[in-house]
Order: sequence, then structure tokens, then C-alpha cells
Amino acid sequence: MKDTAVAMVVIEHERHTTVLLTGEMDQASAPAVRTRLLGFAARPIVLDIAGVSFIDAEGMRAVSHCARRCEDNGAALAVVGAGPFARRMFRVLGLDRRVPLCASMDEALWCAVPRSDDEIAAWLA
Repeated sequence: MKDTAVAMVVIEHERHTTVLLTGEMDQASAPAVRTRLLGFAARPIVLDIAGVSFIDAEGMRAVSHCARRCEDNGAALAVVGAGPFARRMFRVLGLDRRVPLCASMDEALWCAVPRSDDEIAAWLA
């Protein structure tokens, strides 16, 4: 039997949480991933799925539930590292309208973490 576990590395930052996933996010592994992700949804999350080799509808549902919980808490979720198949799944399901699919960690941080006026001024300078 194939091991479908997903490894999760969580990095707590001052103003957000970065979650790195590796493995296959499918019917067998997605419920546990969803439960853990929901526990972080009180603050902005950058979800790095570059190491996810497969994602099915249950995996997408886990991301969707996390995005909804973040929204309910006034936080945001941004995804980075989505491959072509995952990007297509996000588009087909319309999830890309609620969750930004970012090309880099910097872009994901910009989408998920609210910026202060000083940070915006420094960026514009």
C-alpha cells in the first residue's frame, strides 16, 4: 500500500505563519492536513505547496476550509509553489478568486500579511 502522508513544517513568524507541505494531499491525508491548517487560521497563512506531488478534491477542500476560516477571522491565506495541475484545480473550482496563487514567497507575503503605512512608504521610496 502506498504511503500518502503529508509532511508539514510550520514556521511561526511575528505577523504570519508559513506552512510548507510535501507529499500527496488526497482523501487519505487531507482531513489531518485540514485539521492542522484550521488551527493556524487565526492569523495570516502562507501555504507553500511546492512539495505537494498530488492534490485531489479533498486536498482542495482542505485549502478552501482554511481560506474560509482565515476570512472569518479577518486574516488571509496565500498559496505559493502551486504546479500547473494544482493551479488548474484552483481555477476550475473557482478557489483562485478567494486564494491568491503567488509566484514567490515575497508576493505571497504581500497578499497575506497586512502592511503598515511605514512599510508601504518604504516600499514606494
